[in-house]
Amino acid sequence: MSVQNLDRAVAVIGMACRLPGARDVDAYWSNLLAGNHFLDRLDETSLRDRGVPRDRSGREGYVGVSGAVDGVEHFDASFFGIAPAEADTLDPQHRLFLEEALHALEDAGWAGRAAGRRVGVFCGSGENRYGRLLPEPDEAAGSHRRMSDAPAMLPLRVSYHLDLRGPSVFVSTQCSTGLTAVHMARQSLLAGDCDIALAGAVSVQLPHEHGYVARESAILSPDGVLRPFDRDASGTVPGSGVGVVVLRPLAAALRDGDRVHAVLHGSAVNNDGSGRQSFAAPSVDGQRDVILAALADARLDSRSIGYVEAHGTGTALGDPIELAALREARERTGADTPCAVGAVKSSIGHLDTAAGMAGLIKAVLCVREGVIPATVNHRELLPSADLEGTGLYVNTRCRPWPDDEHPRYAGVSALGVGGTNAHIVIGRHVPASEPGAVEDGVPHVLPLSARDAESFHRLRERLADALAGGPDRACADVSRTLQDGRMPRELRRAWVVSTTSEFATQLKDASDPVAAAPLEGAVDLGTAVRPEPSLADRIPALHTAVDHSDPVGRGFLLGRAALAELAVLGVRFATLTAHGAGEYLAAACAGALDHEVALRCAVRYETIRAVVQDGGDLSVAEEHLAAITADLRTHPPTSPDCALRSLSLGEMVPAGRVPSADHFLDVAQTSVMAGGPATLPADAVDLMGALSSWEDWLTLVARCWERGADLDWARLRGGSPRTVDLPRYPFAERRHWAINGPAETAAEPPAPVGPVPAAGAEQDVRAVVMEIWESVLGVQDVEPDADFFALGGHSLVAAQITARLWERLGVRVPLGDLMDAETPEGMAELVRELRASAELYDRLTTSHRAEMTESFEL
Repeated sequence: MSVQNLDRAVAVIGMACRLPGARDVDAYWSNLLAGNHFLDRLDETSLRDRGVPRDRSGREGYVGVSGAVDGVEHFDASFFGIAPAEADTLDPQHRLFLEEALHALEDAGWAGRAAGRRVGVFCGSGENRYGRLLPEPDEAAGSHRRMSDAPAMLPLRVSYHLDLRGPSVFVSTQCSTGLTAVHMARQSLLAGDCDIALAGAVSVQLPHEHGYVARESAILSPDGVLRPFDRDASGTVPGSGVGVVVLRPLAAALRDGDRVHAVLHGSAVNNDGSGRQSFAAPSVDGQRDVILAALADARLDSRSIGYVEAHGTGTALGDPIELAALREARERTGADTPCAVGAVKSSIGHLDTAAGMAGLIKAVLCVREGVIPATVNHRELLPSADLEGTGLYVNTRCRPWPDDEHPRYAGVSALGVGGTNAHIVIGRHVPASEPGAVEDGVPHVLPLSARDAESFHRLRERLADALAGGPDRACADVSRTLQDGRMPRELRRAWVVSTTSEFATQLKDASDPVAAAPLEGAVDLGTAVRPEPSLADRIPALHTAVDHSDPVGRGFLLGRAALAELAVLGVRFATLTAHGAGEYLAAACAGALDHEVALRCAVRYETIRAVVQDGGDLSVAEEHLAAITADLRTHPPTSPDCALRSLSLGEMVPAGRVPSADHFLDVAQTSVMAGGPATLPADAVDLMGALSSWEDWLTLVARCWERGADLDWARLRGGSPRTVDLPRYPFAERRHWAINGPAETAAEPPAPVGPVPAAGAEQDVRAVVMEIWESVLGVQDVEPDADFFALGGHSLVAAQITARLWERLGVRVPLGDLMDAETPEGMAELVRELRASAELYDRLTTSHRAEMTESFEL
């Protein structure tokens, strides 16, 4: 046995799937352990309920068996910012893959930090059967549909909607597509083209949830049973599904505390070329060679492999060749050690392009959990297979796979029509140490967010149940997983807790989430306190502030350090609200006053106020007022980065507008007035009040995140927590299915738009624009100030709007100008301006032509 090449090891840090009988990886594994198959056998009633025409189900050779995935007609379009009308016509394969790509990133703990990073996407899909069943689009939507219908748009769509900046590559090698995508993703990681890679494949067979017609001598099973490597094998059974894995170099994954499901040690892809009976036939040599190449890449030999997840289609041609290739690969290295062979297709069907992903995820679970599930429907080895002396055997019962003498290694094969073979070698990850969950007693921020309230509460309830009934998890690990592992959405809620049990209890509270809103910070130096040592240790800038001899100066420096730290964390205030001396601090932090000038003004303000309150010498107060005046005249204000609300004056200085020196002089004048502390706005976060303890500071930061701040969580938490298993996002199940009735029958085309009015006719332009928006975007009750991009608009959708504006109003609107308008009101105003310009031009040119006609001698 050779030494592993650890420098080329790639970790599988995330997985997601949706397969027949399983909506996620956990359900998939449970199904495999149970030894059941999830191919639905449909009787006449079921076929009728699913809309299968009698002339199809009654056809000779029709087999009422389906390997379908649940909810193929559902999609959470709003989560991804896709307009409903576009979602209705979007290939279901793209929709499924988008959702499972996000779930895989969540499982990896990277969904919240993948945006903008070098994350590659390598994936493939089956042909777009859904698009063929849709009604022909009108001319305005035709170019958009043709582009959306293209299978190769899949990785580009994932990269766009998840903001991933690595290579985005469509892979298509028929049944080996999934494993070929994994191989290419691994190569991209090793070459340094990306830092993380998504790899996977999807296939949705349509008509969905229907049976198939098995013809004599074809590859489909005539009895609807798939029997891998069995003497009675008669063919395969089609199925649908999607699988995605997230890959990262092992060294980087271990450094950053990622959860490692398994390690990918080697991979290879080749083609049989012409060395086979026909184009569609497989060859022993090609399959043998790809196995040996993957083992060489992993620096292992066949004796290391304890399990092979085979292609195993249950066909009379493919299965004997595959076993022969496995036998020859082992003979080349003299291997005779026991090696189980299995094939998941008998449980879920042949998933076409996604077949290899179902096998890979199963194999990853086998090496991780130390269990090899049974291959169902296998009773007796096919007679043509000669496995004597090879150690190979088809596994027919669920058996433990201990790490007794050798580490757990598995091979996974996928073979494509046309000769492209792929083989992956994976192994169990053995961590250096596996510490149990330990609560450190330190408070942590635990954020939760969703696109809509229903999804938020479903996620909250799932998380509460998982923490209450699942394995022990450290609060720091749960915090890190929620912070980095989940994509922040519009509706948010954050808790500050020290233990997971406390968090589980608080999650039971059904309080509604908070919607993002402009963030307002409140500054009142009168509430400044000395921070406890733990807070100052975590924010070093506070140390110098604490040592300031003057209480007001200390409060000023504390507030400045706090605002500076918040800015580094990612908090951007729309408004800073302040009272008295705090107004100078707010102005300095917003960039309107020099910091040293603001500090002197704040100290003098409090000195004046103390003199007046104590009945002291007013001439002293006058001297300080004069000094403030001189300072402000010498160092005039500049424009602030955010709005400044003065509670002393009841005034607002907008962002970007230079306040006058008199404004801050008027603030200084209020120092001579009697009055208690100001009442801070209820919606504002109290900056100075958060400086008493680390928990108070985290509570402030949590409120900022709830209002929409995107935080640098790593800076906030410190330490080295790990990613742990937590529930994934529960997508809203909105029906997007543009096929009416049986899937074979296309829906009637939409009714044509009403009569086109003359270009110069009086009409409500805004109403026409809003009607076009509703039609093109598929959104009801569009408001005049609605945001085009927030409703899922993009350049291709805008092109449809321009075409319909020409049809309805006779105006050609430049695409760039239309997108800049952003709202129906803005677009309507643009149309009015263009129409007015066209009418003026028409009048001028008509007049000019008339003059030319009168003066021309015929």
